[in-house]
Amino acid sequence: MRNFCRPSHEDMWYNSSSIREPHSEFWDALAHFIGGIPGLQDLIWAAGGYIPPGVLSISAERRIRLHVHHFYLPSLVQVRDTPKPVSAYDYALCTLSSLYSITVRASPLVSGGRVNYIQEAVMQMVAGQAPNLAHVCVVPTMGSGELDPGLDQTVLLGRPNWKGFFPGQTDLTQELEGVTARSSSSSRGKLQTLVFPVYVPGGIEHWARHTDFSRLSSLVMSWERGNGIALAAIASQGNLKYLKKLRLFCINDDETELSQHADINLLFSSLNPLERLDASGYIGPTTFDIITRQHGPGLRALKISSCLPYDLDGRESLLVTFSAPVLEKLAANSPHLTHLDISINRTRGDKHEVAIYRALSRFPRLEHVALRLGFRVGPDGESWDEESNGPNPLQLAAEERDSSKIPLVYLQEAFSNGAIDEKLARSIFEVTAGGGRNTLRYLRLQPFRQMSPGDPGNDSIFRSTLIWFNRSFVCKRDSQGPSGVTVHELDLVGFVCLADGEEQWSEMASATTDEDFWYGEEAYVAAFKAVWPPKTKEWWRDWESLPLDLGE
Repeated sequence: MRNFCRPSHEDMWYNSSSIREPHSEFWDALAHFIGGIPGLQDLIWAAGGYIPPGVLSISAERRIRLHVHHFYLPSLVQVRDTPKPVSAYDYALCTLSSLYSITVRASPLVSGGRVNYIQEAVMQMVAGQAPNLAHVCVVPTMGSGELDPGLDQTVLLGRPNWKGFFPGQTDLTQELEGVTARSSSSSRGKLQTLVFPVYVPGGIEHWARHTDFSRLSSLVMSWERGNGIALAAIASQGNLKYLKKLRLFCINDDETELSQHADINLLFSSLNPLERLDASGYIGPTTFDIITRQHGPGLRALKISSCLPYDLDGRESLLVTFSAPVLEKLAANSPHLTHLDISINRTRGDKHEVAIYRALSRFPRLEHVALRLGFRVGPDGESWDEESNGPNPLQLAAEERDSSKIPLVYLQEAFSNGAIDEKLARSIFEVTAGGGRNTLRYLRLQPFRQMSPGDPGNDSIFRSTLIWFNRSFVCKRDSQGPSGVTVHELDLVGFVCLADGEEQWSEMASATTDEDFWYGEEAYVAAFKAVWPPKTKEWWRDWESLPLDLGE
C-alpha cells in the first residue's frame, strides 16, 4: 500500500469525527466534480465514515480505486439481543467493486452495551465479499475508561456470535460452510497488504484461512501471542512466497527460549529475499546472520531495533551488536541497500567506534542512514563478574537510589559518550560518506541511554543533567553548505527537554557552597569539569564532543 493511501499516525489513533450530513445537492456536486477529473485512478476518502452514494457510484463506474481511512458500518453496531440485517448502504460499501483499501477500527464491544460486528464483516470482505480489496489495516480502539453499566452487563453476559449480514434470511451453517470452502480453495481473498499496528485480532492463522497469503506482498504484525510462531509455520510451507515488505515487532523476552529462537530463524530462513525489513525486539546474532545471508542481496531498506533501552534486563548477550565486522559482512551481502536504521555503541569516538562509521562507508548504494547512539552509565551489568572484579561499582547508587553516588569515572564516561555537537555530527557524516566518495545523502544521529531495570540515574535531576549533552542532528549532503554538507539540530522532546537541562546546569553553576547542593549535584559538576575544564564564567555552556580518533 502506498503511503498516501494510509491515514497519518495521528489520524489513525485519534479518529476524526464522521461527516454524515445527507445534503444531496452538495454530495451530487462532489460526485460530479470527481467524475470530471480525467485519468483519476485513486480516490482517498478521509472525511469520516460516511461516503455519499454518488461518490461510491462514480468510483465503481469509473473504476477509480477507493481508499477509505475510516471504514465504518453503523448498521452492524447493534443492541446485544436484537440482531438486525446490514443496511443496503453498508452492504453496498462492503461489496463495492472499486473498494481497494480500508483502515478499520476494531472494538467488539462499544458504549451502551452494544455489540460491534464490523470486524466479522471485514473478515467476509477479506474472504472475497469485496472482490478487489487489496489492502487492510486493523487498528484496535480502546474504551474511554468511564463507567458504563450497559457495557459491563454485555461483558458479563458474553458476546453473541454474529448471525451474518442477513440473519434469518441466510442459513448460518451454509454461510460458515461457504467460508470454509473459500479457505481451502483458490477463491479466498487476494490481499496484498495486511497491517496490524498493535495485535492481530483472531490470530494470524485466522486471517490466513480467509485470504491467500501467497499473494501478500506487505505485512505488519506483532510476534506476540503465538502469532510469530504461526507465521513461521506458514512461511515454512511456502505460503509467503511473494512477501517483499515485513515489519515484525514485539519479539520480546517471553519469546527468547531456544525453541522461540528456532522459530524466528525458521521464519527468516523460509522467506524469499525481502526488499524492506523492519524488525524490533530481541534479534540475536544468529538471526541477524540469517537475515544478512538470506535477505541481504535483495534488501533496499533495513531497520533493526534490537530492544528498547529499558527492556534489556541483563539479556544483552542475546542481541546483535552492530560492530564493524558485522556491518562489513552486511555491506558485502547488500549491494542494493539504500536505507539503514540501527543502534550502535558509543565508545568516546575511539578507533572501534570510528571503524563502525568506516564500515558504513562500504555500502555501495547507501543513501539514508539513521543511527541511534547508545551509551551507558557504568559498566555492563551482565558482563560484570563480582568474583573477579568485586562488588558492582553502581551497587551503592542503585541500593540508595542516589544518582550522585555513581562513581566519578562513570559519570565522566557517560557525559563524554552522550555529548553530541554539530562538529562531531559533521565528522561522523564525513567518515560514513567515505569523504564524499559514496552515495550517502542523509544521516540522522540520536543519542540514547541504555538502561536495565534497577540501574541508578532514573531521577528527573540526573535525566535533566544528561539531556543537556544529548543533542540529535540531521546531516544532509547539500552543495550550498560548508563542505557540501548541512547540519541541523533536531528538537526532540522526551521525558525531559533541552530547556530542563539548561535550567538544571544553570542552577548547579550558580551554587557557591556545598549547602547549595541538595541532592549531591556537586558530583555532576565535578565530572563535567574533569571532562571540560572551565574556561569562561558560563563554563557549563562550553562543553564539546570528544573528537573522533581518525588515526589509521
